[in-house]
Amino acid sequence: MTMKEAHVHPDTSVTIADVPIPEITHPSQILIKVIVSGTNPKDWKLPAGMLKTIPPLPNSGDDIAGIVEAVGSDVFDFHVGDRVAALHELGTAGGSFAEYALAWDRSTFHIGKDVSFEAAATVPMGAFMAAIGLFGMLEITPGPWAPVPDHIERPLVIYGAAGTVGAYAVKLAKLVNIHPLICVAGHGESFVRSLIDETDTIIDYRKGDDHIIDEIRNALHGRKLEYAFDATSAHGSFTNLSKVLADGGKLSLVLVDKRPEIPSRIQQSNTMAGSLWRNISNDTDKDYSDFGQLDFARGKEFAIMFSRLIGCWVREGQLKPHPYEVVEGGLAGVETALKALKDGKNSAMKYVVRIADTPGLEK
Repeated sequence: MTMKEAHVHPDTSVTIADVPIPEITHPSQILIKVIVSGTNPKDWKLPAGMLKTIPPLPNSGDDIAGIVEAVGSDVFDFHVGDRVAALHELGTAGGSFAEYALAWDRSTFHIGKDVSFEAAATVPMGAFMAAIGLFGMLEITPGPWAPVPDHIERPLVIYGAAGTVGAYAVKLAKLVNIHPLICVAGHGESFVRSLIDETDTIIDYRKGDDHIIDEIRNALHGRKLEYAFDATSAHGSFTNLSKVLADGGKLSLVLVDKRPEIPSRIQQSNTMAGSLWRNISNDTDKDYSDFGQLDFARGKEFAIMFSRLIGCWVREGQLKPHPYEVVEGGLAGVETALKALKDGKNSAMKYVVRIADTPGLEK
């Protein structure tokens, strides 16, 4: 049996190939008929060889929303016909830019009957990354079962708050009562405003680095800044954050690289979805010694716990999916979506593609 699969090339062009339907090779895997796939900036960067911890491969999609087609022998929480969303294991075959994709049960969650596949496809990467950043790396609270008491202020800067990962970080921070939130955004400022409270702050990065630094300090009102989540990790974001973080403060970035601009007095970490499947720092063929903390203990257990929580929050309406735009053409629209991401054309929304819209696909 074959299926259609989109292959993303180093120049971000996309071709559609006929390939075998992926097979379950581990008892904890799930085969999902993809109804809608989300897209992410990493999806054009990965085939171009720009990501330091993930090997390039052509089907670089990871945000799955669809229907369970088959399950491994050790999968007990999911059954054929279930409506689900899932985060595909980054850097492995069986990605979401195809008619069928593979996911592990630990990173799959039920979406129920009231959440659309389009909305569900915006959730996996953004929500898991935000959870890893806040609870796995920054350890801003022990977990969502331990919200911050109302009388305690715990300032958190979220840089890139209008993007998918940043916006989910805002939403999760609110779920655990983190305040004040100091959000750095640009064109998506009005969207971010809809997510936060009146006591929180939005800073327009388009006004320059000095403005950002001054406004973060103003928003702190003399309090120490001990936590910052950099969902941009580019254009001097981490340099700006380094100038306002207190000694011993924690800074987590979403792009892995050497950052000599970050002083040693700051605890640097990297928020990576790959931590859910493997300890990246154990790669013996690469030297990550200057990159800061790369992963955390017990990624499998973290994924199991947060997949269930994320699914519950989404179904109950506590965690709202990100705004989205459906790109026409199904798998043929992947190229349009990724080139728009590459050119920075999107703001405060996520591009998704409906697989059934692929030209030539049998209905």
